[in-house]
Amino acid sequence: MKKKFVLSLLLATMLLMSMAVVPAVSAQEVIEQKLTFGPETLEELKNDPNFIAAYGNIPTFESLEEREKWLDTLDKIYTEVNDNFEKEMSKYFYPNGPVIAYGYTIDGVLKVAIEKGQKIDAAKENELYDLFSNYGQNIAVKDVPLIIVYEDLPTPTSRTSSWRPIIGGIKICTEKPDGIKQSTLGFSAQTSSGTKGYVVAGHTAPSIGDQIWQPTAGPSANKVGTVSKVGGHYADASWVPYSNVAAKIYDTDTDVLKDVKSHENAAIGDTVYKSGITTGRSYGSVTEIRTSYDNPLGTLYRQYVAGYNCDGGDSGAPVYVYVSGGVKIVGIHWGGVGTYNSGYSTSIFSPVSGVQSDLGVTPLTA
Repeated sequence: MKKKFVLSLLLATMLLMSMAVVPAVSAQEVIEQKLTFGPETLEELKNDPNFIAAYGNIPTFESLEEREKWLDTLDKIYTEVNDNFEKEMSKYFYPNGPVIAYGYTIDGVLKVAIEKGQKIDAAKENELYDLFSNYGQNIAVKDVPLIIVYEDLPTPTSRTSSWRPIIGGIKICTEKPDGIKQSTLGFSAQTSSGTKGYVVAGHTAPSIGDQIWQPTAGPSANKVGTVSKVGGHYADASWVPYSNVAAKIYDTDTDVLKDVKSHENAAIGDTVYKSGITTGRSYGSVTEIRTSYDNPLGTLYRQYVAGYNCDGGDSGAPVYVYVSGGVKIVGIHWGGVGTYNSGYSTSIFSPVSGVQSDLGVTPLTA
């Protein structure tokens, strides 16, 4: 009897120890949306009320790895269209034509978006498909899947204490011809020579010399630098040199800060977070990579669409994922996609690589 008791006690102890070392699942754990597309997906996409036309076919896949390789293939076709934009796509693209965006999506298809209210005939639809199809054939991909849909133009979306040093996710103000506008500061950064500063949304401060205040405009003590460089090719972003910055972002209320530990682009399916002055922290999966029209900056290449909420004032917000000890910067938020209904449920952001390419700066890390 004593041996049975000792054995039972030993088993109970081992069970408790195993429970103690199992890590709790954090609410901030990065979740990837699974890639499930296949031949049937194209038919499902035709049920979208904004659907116009569909071409080609999605292949059959046996594994996640095969689907990831397929997205890489679509990226190659998309990149070729970007590289030849002026020669081929520009005549169709806003404001020359009705196309306001194109790219590829988590559904395993190429996508062309037509501005709502514009008309497009079958001949133009065929021309657009042929453009993408030809690049597909160049890499031995036949019957490239592409959908054409209606969309609204992306709408740029414009924490209130005084923060010194400057960090990401806090309220800033810029002066516009029609008054003072509020937006969100992106993240602290530095140049290759070591000059420190921070990144804001380009459409909120689109001119060299634009003055930035934090948190409100007016007092000279609130002036926190002027714009010295503006993006507009791969990022809706502007650069403000300023020495008093820290590698942190305002994550969520009240005053919950996170260290910036690294930076890297997101991938389709990744769950990303945004922290803005209007809607706070929101999150969603990356569903699309596209070229998109952005007023007033024009055509922006390789922008990321994700299913997180946003509203006016969130422009410039840091977009990030959680990592050990803090966050990894993946981009800067600039707009809402789709129909406005007390905010937007789908958003668009510029990837961190686009900020680096356009501005020549790298996120500051702790």
